[in-house]
Amino acid sequence: MATCWKRDVAAVELLNVIRPVVAIAVYLTFVAHALHRYPHCRHGLRSGDAEYREWFVQEVRRFYPFFPAVVARVRQDFEWRGYAFPAGRRVMLDLYGTDHDVRLWQAPETFRPERFGSREYGPCDFIPQGGGEHESGHRCPGERIVMKLGADVLARELSYAVPMQNLEIDFSRLPALPRSRFVMSDIHGAP
Repeated sequence: MATCWKRDVAAVELLNVIRPVVAIAVYLTFVAHALHRYPHCRHGLRSGDAEYREWFVQEVRRFYPFFPAVVARVRQDFEWRGYAFPAGRRVMLDLYGTDHDVRLWQAPETFRPERFGSREYGPCDFIPQGGGEHESGHRCPGERIVMKLGADVLARELSYAVPMQNLEIDFSRLPALPRSRFVMSDIHGAP
């Protein structure tokens, strides 16, 4: 019995190490994808404007949700906006749909970091990974820090080529990634 318990604990701890590494890799892929598809964003990042960098990271999180949707079970009965949610019911939260909802976002299919300079968002209209704040421990507290560092390195410190590949985002995968992932070549420090 003790061996099974130790194996289970080891498995959980291994997942706790692997999960953030995968999350960081996925979000850095999204940062690289955004810089490739929207090269005009490089100017704001190269200027060293910390505010623009924050907007860029938030727009990457909005535009490229980590998962298209998340599924969970209701823990206890509750009602929300006239809808009953009985305990045990499986529910799905459409992250992509919420972060691209025209009722919440002006021109949601346009990648525009500046939207975060003039807009306050609530806990139900900006949900790139689900609800909750970093401070509450719901999501990786280092996510935005790593994304900011990645944006700086990719926009300011590295020069690279992006060979022909299929960069269409595959929303049937979890996490949703470009079909070719994101291949870079001729990587060297920026002049």
